[in-house]
Amino acid sequence: MKRLWEILFGLDKGFLSRPGELHPQFNPKWPGQEFLDHLFHQMGWTNYHGMGAVLWNILLGLVAVLLVVYVYRREGRGHIARAVLGVMRLALLVFVIVMLNRPVLVLTNVQEEPSVVAVLVDDSISMKVPDALPGAQLVRLDAVKDLINGQNQKLIHDLARKHIIRFYHFSGTSKSLPTVAVDDTRKNPTSKPATMPTTMRSTDLQTAIGALKPEGQSTQIGDAIKQVLDELQGLRLAGIVLMTDGRDTPAESLGEVISSIKGHQVPVFAVPIGSNKPIQNVAIERVTAEPDAFVGDIVSVNMTVRGRGLPKGFTTRLTLEDRKTHLPLKMPDGKPAEINLHFDDDKPQDVEIPFKPDKEGMQEIVAKIPDLDGELEVADNQREFQVDVLDAKINVLYVDGYPRWEYRYLTREMMRDKTVSISTYLFSADQGFVQEGTRPITRFPANMKELMEYDCVLFGDVDPRLFTDQQLQLVSEFVGQKGGGFGMVAGPRWAPLAYKGTPIAAVLPVNIEHVVQDDSSVSITTGFRPALTRDGSASSIFRFFVDKAANEKYIKEDLQPLFWYCRGATVKQGVGEVLAEHPNDMGPDGRKAPVLVTGKFAAGRTLFSAYDDSWRWRFYTGEQIFDTYWVQQLRYLSRSKKLGQRKFTLNSERPVYERRPDQQVKVTARILDSELLQQLPDQISVDIRDDKGNLVRREAMIRGEGNNNDQFVLTIPADMVGKFTVKPTGVGNGLEALESTFTIAEPRLELDQPEVDMTLLTQLAGAAPGGKIVPLAEARESLPKLIVSRSRELEIRNPMPIWDAPLGMLLFVLLITVEWVLRKVYGLL
Repeated sequence: MKRLWEILFGLDKGFLSRPGELHPQFNPKWPGQEFLDHLFHQMGWTNYHGMGAVLWNILLGLVAVLLVVYVYRREGRGHIARAVLGVMRLALLVFVIVMLNRPVLVLTNVQEEPSVVAVLVDDSISMKVPDALPGAQLVRLDAVKDLINGQNQKLIHDLARKHIIRFYHFSGTSKSLPTVAVDDTRKNPTSKPATMPTTMRSTDLQTAIGALKPEGQSTQIGDAIKQVLDELQGLRLAGIVLMTDGRDTPAESLGEVISSIKGHQVPVFAVPIGSNKPIQNVAIERVTAEPDAFVGDIVSVNMTVRGRGLPKGFTTRLTLEDRKTHLPLKMPDGKPAEINLHFDDDKPQDVEIPFKPDKEGMQEIVAKIPDLDGELEVADNQREFQVDVLDAKINVLYVDGYPRWEYRYLTREMMRDKTVSISTYLFSADQGFVQEGTRPITRFPANMKELMEYDCVLFGDVDPRLFTDQQLQLVSEFVGQKGGGFGMVAGPRWAPLAYKGTPIAAVLPVNIEHVVQDDSSVSITTGFRPALTRDGSASSIFRFFVDKAANEKYIKEDLQPLFWYCRGATVKQGVGEVLAEHPNDMGPDGRKAPVLVTGKFAAGRTLFSAYDDSWRWRFYTGEQIFDTYWVQQLRYLSRSKKLGQRKFTLNSERPVYERRPDQQVKVTARILDSELLQQLPDQISVDIRDDKGNLVRREAMIRGEGNNNDQFVLTIPADMVGKFTVKPTGVGNGLEALESTFTIAEPRLELDQPEVDMTLLTQLAGAAPGGKIVPLAEARESLPKLIVSRSRELEIRNPMPIWDAPLGMLLFVLLITVEWVLRKVYGLL
């Protein structure tokens, strides 16, 4: 039946089934109507809006009456006939006038524009701090979950009685969770919000909130609020509930977000989660150590440690132990490798523990600090790293031009050292002179097989013309291709001046183009002590004493001065590493003149000593200083070839990385065997497993180019947390026995200062009227009372014109037909 009426009135299908009130209305548009309305308004008749249409209708009504009277007064029939016909003619005219007034049917519906509340939950890593409630070890995010999901979601049900609740979780940016409208608690369960999407039940929210984890690497509270304000723009936003510790990382200016909150006039209800008191924590933030060393070397492990929230004068211990046996390592004096840490403030402190490895092989080491009760995080109390310990016995070939003081002291000292096997060749010696050394020789090696018996070659002040071109090229290939070491001890006659243009010039870690011949007639009376660079201080070459402070004091104040040094040498950028420089003199490049430089030439290591009177350290000081200085230099030069005996190495660039988008894990496999290098493809497959042995990813190590073609490099994003092992797979040749470990830790930025930032939260809560700080313990009861509903009802009018409907045409035809029939009956036609 409704559909029939819809057809008669020309209405859309289903129009009469829509909820709301239906009533007729007219929408006339007569000539001069607006002018008449305006005229009445000017006359002060403000309550007579629409009088123009009324006057037109009165006028037309009078005209219709007069027309009917005029027509039927003249008819000759009886009074009854004229009256009946007049009424019919008048009804027809009235119907026409009604249609000219443009009748419409108006469907009026009242719709609610709901109040909306945005709830923002912080899920950054600072929300894992266990200080949500006083005296209870409750993690901050767990406290938020309990507030939202606890007590049968009382907070949600109370808020949903007056508001639609939009949930978000945020760290760097905000992300939506299920929107909640609890249908059985709303005032009008049958009405749907006019401007909100279909909502999800509170059970969906319970699951989503329960799945949140405190893993966000940073927190931008301002960005999250601005994003929510933009997303909900145009809705009746009653307030923003901010559940966070306020720890904004990186810290950002709040000016823009506060202006945005004021502009939208949206109150912020900040619920501080956690304590604003310092939380105690001790962390090993950084560990560095030489990746390889010799048995009996002093290996310096440098660490940065930091304590926060500790009482002044707090003391704990930092130890080094073997990861497999859990036994403490030994310092050079035989005592356990450990030190006491004293904390008087929150500033990081650099510490060092030296130890002396006593066996060959890959040594896995753990630096540990005991866990504290109630500590913020215990995972950062220890760091793992590796040191590849090499066989201490090294073979050295030392060549010099004449028996200068450096030659005499160096030869005899190395012959006494049990870890060095030295062969010397003095070119100026008589034909019958028996060359010195623990392995005497009678000539310089003539081929690579003979030269490969040594780990490193040391040139003194020897004339390069005493070598054949083939022998000099042999030394270059020994270093570049075989991984041997080469060092030069400068002298006033030939080294390095005379080596310009020879293969040795390319091997050296310094440029010698600007070296000039010294004036031998000038007497040098002023000595100098080498000034160590940062790399020099970290190197074992200048490590004479276990105590670092005593060692630095000795070098600066007590070390015997040197006098002569080679002037004009400059370090090769990207190749050489300056360990010591002249304290005053400048080189040709405008930098301090280098006096001890180490470097790398393809597969091997190189060294250049610009002075030749280190013998003074033996003559005036004693054996320890001189022996340590030279043994460490020779071991440095021998490392590459010693490692080459193992054919390959696999090392992570750093033992510990932070999980950050800009952080990359770099693992390098170095192939030290030239034959094996030629057999390998350009990519090596590796498995990366977690500490439980589970495969987390399979990647490929890519061969380097040019001088780095002996290296295969793996670079992956640091996007996982934990300890991982890298192991080649499917390549054979013994490579599958290799493995390297690294750790990816949570970034420290969020946890550097994890206390609740009440200043920031107070600023946000005060940005717009009505905002407030709501304590966590009161939030469940207070928030529903504090947040005032901003819902309102809107009257929706839906007019449908009926003046041109089929029913109008039917009525018009009916009236004019009836009149025609009656006129026929009464004989008026």
